[in-house]
Amino acid sequence: MLKLDDPDIFRTVLESLQTGVYIVDDDRRIVFWNDGAERISGFLRQDVVGRRCRDNILVHCDENHTLLCGDACPLTETMRDGKARGIDVYLRHKEGYRVPVKVWAVPVKDQEGRIVGAAESFEVRSAAEKTDRGNRLASTQCPDETACLADRGSLMARIDTSLTAFAERHVPFSILRVQVNHWEHWEARYGHVAANAMLAVIGKTLLNTARPVDMVGRWTEDGFLGVIAYCTADLLENVGALLKKIVQSAGIEWWGDRLTATFSWGGASVEPGDTVASILERAEKSLELSCGESRDCAPLVQEVR
Repeated sequence: MLKLDDPDIFRTVLESLQTGVYIVDDDRRIVFWNDGAERISGFLRQDVVGRRCRDNILVHCDENHTLLCGDACPLTETMRDGKARGIDVYLRHKEGYRVPVKVWAVPVKDQEGRIVGAAESFEVRSAAEKTDRGNRLASTQCPDETACLADRGSLMARIDTSLTAFAERHVPFSILRVQVNHWEHWEARYGHVAANAMLAVIGKTLLNTARPVDMVGRWTEDGFLGVIAYCTADLLENVGALLKKIVQSAGIEWWGDRLTATFSWGGASVEPGDTVASILERAEKSLELSCGESRDCAPLVQEVR
């Protein structure tokens, strides 16, 4: 007979769950990290157990790129008031790209009811839909090898299909162009291997941020393009600003430094009479204007030691 009062049984089950679970003590030091946490975050148990959750590990942020550390951390709030809470956040994968997750934090209490820690569970938002999208991309035999991104041909085909849907059923969509600023200087400074790693991280972050109905792919060596479904002109600016914030929170660890890059973006929403060439031309002009005006007014590369 199964003995449910055996703590080893519960620990074994908890360790093997594919939902990410970790537990911290009252100093927010990680004391437990399960298989699901390893799978979703890329961090192994030996990478994190014994470290504090604020030690630049998952680096939770919200959709406005606000870091949820310190007092804003769900675990901290739960340990303070004893209330369970759920929140949608982006965590940073060990490889540097952002992953959208649903987080649940609950207090851990001792036999006297005192709060002695907290537990957090997390799972990828819309995981099944994203897996299905990845399978569909793979079936076209044209995904980007480093990030399961659509290639230029697939993007052109999606734009053409979207134009047909707009002409026949008035289904809106927009084109979004994302360009890494000063890429040639970035690659010259850090090398081809680091450049490829950074592009893979950017691509994965864009793919994870986009919805299953959208398509994102490599457009140029240093740029990406998204076909954003159901996106009208009045929504495009918000979508572009959001994606830019999330992407700029991604980065790679490189010889002791954390490297990130800055971006510009431009876009165009479908108009009556558009062709593939005309909407792409407007998106490129929008990007050129963005690059020419500001280049983000930010450093070429940010290093965080």
